[in-house]
Amino acid sequence: MRPDSGVPGAAPVGTTSADGTVDLLAFADWVSDGQRGRSAAEAVEERTYVAFMIDREEFGLPVESVREVLRVGEVTRVPQAPPHIRGVTNVRGSILPVVEIRTRIGLPPLDPGPDARIVVLEVGERALGLLVDRVTRVAKVRVPEIQPPPAEVVTARTDYVVGVARRPEGLLILLDPGKTLVVKP
Repeated sequence: MRPDSGVPGAAPVGTTSADGTVDLLAFADWVSDGQRGRSAAEAVEERTYVAFMIDREEFGLPVESVREVLRVGEVTRVPQAPPHIRGVTNVRGSILPVVEIRTRIGLPPLDPGPDARIVVLEVGERALGLLVDRVTRVAKVRVPEIQPPPAEVVTARTDYVVGVARRPEGLLILLDPGKTLVVKP
């Protein structure tokens, strides 16, 4: 066996014998031990969000709560529906309520164009669609990038904003799916 050279990063003692036999398992163990140590130091928790635009702002919902993203088809208005309900749509034989997220946050209703989408959320046992201007991406956000929303903008009516992520491409406003769908007077 050749001795360890004492050089950082050198292969461990015992991976090569005097006759040239290589113990690949010992070498693999040595490499994976080094990776585990490095990965633990480098690992920063990330969260994944489906990002979408409403007007000129980018919002994000946890990817775990998003079932799918649909093109906007026919949305049928429902008489006497609660405020912010745009109507219902048929998704593969199931009726899906569609929420007008723009009016929920105080903007005028959307006139859906070709980029508009319905983000289908699963909240508990329910599925609801959020009408958004366009879906931009799936964003991985490192937890240290997430800041709580400023106290000045959070009220009982806006408690659906749970954080703001500072990203190189701009701010991403993070929403709580359940609270986004509860309208308080």
